[in-house]
Amino acid sequence: MIAAKNTSWLAGIPAGWKFGTLLAVSISLYLISSWQVLLALLILSAATLASARVDFKQLRMPLLTLVVILGVVLILLGVQTGWLNAAISVLRLLAMCLFAYSVSLTTSFDAMLELFQNVASPLRVLGANPAQIALALSMAIRFIPELKRVYLEVREAQHARGLGNNPLAVSVPLVIRSLKIADETAEALDARGYDSAPAPRNQR
Repeated sequence: MIAAKNTSWLAGIPAGWKFGTLLAVSISLYLISSWQVLLALLILSAATLASARVDFKQLRMPLLTLVVILGVVLILLGVQTGWLNAAISVLRLLAMCLFAYSVSLTTSFDAMLELFQNVASPLRVLGANPAQIALALSMAIRFIPELKRVYLEVREAQHARGLGNNPLAVSVPLVIRSLKIADETAEALDARGYDSAPAPRNQR
């Protein structure tokens, strides 16, 4: 999820600082084994997300999906490794996801694109084009919610036809519409004169 417009205090922090902090926090979470500390960090992550001034409609389905997935993880790990270890793992994952939501929902697409380009800039010496790498990564992130929207539309349409329980009836239209979106995107990039060739190396 990427924010289009956000006016919270998190939106004013440069993307590099936010993603760098998120990386450090994610690593730290996996080094912590105390459920009390993880619970405190979970509360902090929820407070951070609440302070981001995000529309709840953007979070309702992702949070519901996350709760369902983590519920399954809790049960499986609880049976296999014990309920305390399962609770620690779930607290860790949930806190990490909430922190990630706070970062992504307060970072504009352009800021994320610029960040990816800066991170990929060292690859220029290998003949790669950082701008193209950044665009590819950003478009991949952009199409995750788009494909989810298409899936929901296809599933609802097939359910109305009585085919909701048929995986083939859902997957085939989903693939066709996904390919159509990819083709339309490629045509749009081509119309704007986007050069897909790798950046030339400096000539001596």
